[in-house]
Amino acid sequence: MREYSINVEDYEKLKLKIADQLEEKEEQYLKEKQIIIDNNQNLISEKDKVLAKLTSQVEEQSLNEKQIITNLKEKELYIAKLVKERQERVLKQPIKETSSIGLQFNYLIPSMDSLDSSVIIAGQKLFILQGDRSDSLQWEKYGFRLECPQGAVSKDTEVAVTALAGGNFKVPKSTVLVSAVYAISVSKGLLKPLVIELQHCVDLRKTSQTGCLKFVRAPLKSPYQFSIVEGGCFRVGKRYGSIKRGQFCCMGIVAEMSNGDTPSDSESEEGYETPPEGTCMMEIVFYY
Repeated sequence: MREYSINVEDYEKLKLKIADQLEEKEEQYLKEKQIIIDNNQNLISEKDKVLAKLTSQVEEQSLNEKQIITNLKEKELYIAKLVKERQERVLKQPIKETSSIGLQFNYLIPSMDSLDSSVIIAGQKLFILQGDRSDSLQWEKYGFRLECPQGAVSKDTEVAVTALAGGNFKVPKSTVLVSAVYAISVSKGLLKPLVIELQHCVDLRKTSQTGCLKFVRAPLKSPYQFSIVEGGCFRVGKRYGSIKRGQFCCMGIVAEMSNGDTPSDSESEEGYETPPEGTCMMEIVFYY
């Protein structure tokens, strides 16, 4: 009987011990559960903050893009206004003709009235230069490029270019035009020379051939009598020639032709006369 009493007492102690352990485990579980809940809430809170920040950034970027578009439209309208005002002034003023090849035009775009019926106008382009930075402008459609060094022009200097695909052009003897003709005008005096690049249709394969190409200029007056301009750079494999100019009028590129460039009665085995030593032989591909 006494032994039974001891066993019951031990059993009760064991029950209390197990109950305490279960209570401790439950408390530990509840603590860990609360920690997980708190962490999840923190993650949700951080997620909401990140989403709010991203939303704010997207909205700000959208506003910036709208502002950029607005600024671009305002600049386009401003440029269009300048062009319109300039053209209106041109229409009100008589065009001055000049026989001086180097004289700069005092009008924006050469008027149709100053060109005879033989001239074919391919296109017209207006460039606006600021002068406070260097500019590199291209009109690839008609083979024209313009390099403006910093400080070469004053603010809002307008450069107008008219590409002429044909006309009553008189080139120097033994030469042929290998480019379009460009009537170039500047609204203000230049502070430094500009670099113009004109596209030609000559396939330059040797360095010796580059000397056969020359820049020419002429006044805007029919007949358009061209004369050779000293200087200019032509490179093998390149279809553009470049030259520095401080004054403008009609500009183009010619190729000096040798006797071997055209068929003759005394033809060689290839069907052309063999040119004398030192003359220029090149392939001219007309695509204008």
